[in-house]
Amino acid sequence: MKFLLRPFSWLYAFIMVCRNKAFDLGILKIEDVGVPVISVGNMTMGGTGKTPLVEYVVQTCLARGRKVAVVSRGYGRSSSGMLVVSNGQGLCADATQGGDEPVQIAGKFPAAIVVVGEQRVEAARKAVMEFGTDVIILDDGFQHRYIKRSLDIVVLDSRKDLLRLPMIPAGERREPMSALARANLVAFSRTDEVPASCAWVNRMSNDLHGREVHYRYVLEKIQRVGSDVRLSPMDLKKTRLLLFSGIGDHAGFVRQMGKAGLEVVGDVQFPDHHPYTKPDMARIVEAITRKGADAALTTEKDLARLSGSGALISELMQRCPLYCAPITVEIVRGKQVLDSMIDKCLAGKIVS
Repeated sequence: MKFLLRPFSWLYAFIMVCRNKAFDLGILKIEDVGVPVISVGNMTMGGTGKTPLVEYVVQTCLARGRKVAVVSRGYGRSSSGMLVVSNGQGLCADATQGGDEPVQIAGKFPAAIVVVGEQRVEAARKAVMEFGTDVIILDDGFQHRYIKRSLDIVVLDSRKDLLRLPMIPAGERREPMSALARANLVAFSRTDEVPASCAWVNRMSNDLHGREVHYRYVLEKIQRVGSDVRLSPMDLKKTRLLLFSGIGDHAGFVRQMGKAGLEVVGDVQFPDHHPYTKPDMARIVEAITRKGADAALTTEKDLARLSGSGALISELMQRCPLYCAPITVEIVRGKQVLDSMIDKCLAGKIVS
C-alpha cells in the first residue's frame, strides 16, 4: 500500500522544495520578533523525543536569568486562535483548551510564559510585547519558517534510519534531506537504544562536523498523583503496573519503564493527543482488573490531559493508585556544544 503512495510522496517533496526556496528567495516573508528565538523541531511525524529537549532548553534559559516564552501551535487543543496557556504566574488554560504539551511545559516551569496559536509570529509578538519576554522557544518550529530564529535545532530519532525513510504520505519524513542544511544543530534522541556502530547515525555524524548532540531519557522520581510522594523505580519494584498512554511512541514508553526495572503486567494504548473520556477510564479499569495490576502508570503528557477532568482521575484512583513518570534529558555527547550555542544565541550573536 505504501508503495502506491510513493508518487504522492514525490509530489509532496517537490512542494516542500519549492516552499523552502520561496523562503530562501524572500518570496515568503520571515519575520523578526525582536528577541532571540530558539527553534526545536523535527524531520518526522510522531514521537521523536522533541518535548524533553524543549524542556532542557527552557530550563537552561531560565537558569541564565532570562524571561522565557514557549510558543507552539498547540496540537490537539479544542480551541483556535491565539491563547495564553501560562502568564508566568499560573495556568490560564487546561490541556483541552491549550494542548497537552504546552500545559505540561507550563506545569513544569511556572515562570515561563506559554502561548499557543496557529499564527506563531503573532503569538511570539504577544509574548514579547505583553509579558516582556526576552527569549522565545519555538516548539515544533523547524518547518515553521515564518519566524526568524537565532538557533535552529532539529531532533532526529536515532532508531529511525532517516536516509531510508520515505516522505509523507508513504512514510514519516516531513522534508527532503537537503532541509537539514539549514539546521544549526542536529540532536539525536534515544541514542542509548541503538548500538555505537549504528551505520546511519555515524554516516550523519560524519557530515555534521560536530554540529550535533546525542541524548537519552532519564526517568526521574515517579510521582504518585494526588500527593507529594515521589518514589524511585526500586520503590515500585514489587508493584504490578498497568501502563497507559496516548503519545507518539507508546511502545517506547512501555519499553523504557521495563528497562527501569518496573514490573509491567499490561498496557493500554490510545492515539497521540487523545482526549480521555469516561469509556476510556472504563477500558483502563477493566485492563487493571484483567491483568491483576496493583497500580496504573502514565506519562506527564497524559496526566496533563487528564488533569482537566478531576472526575476521570478520581474514577481511576478509586480503583488503584495512579503514578506519573516524569522524563528528563541527559546529554551523553555534545552538551558543551549545545550549551555554548544557547549562550551565544542569548548574547545576541549569530549562531553558525
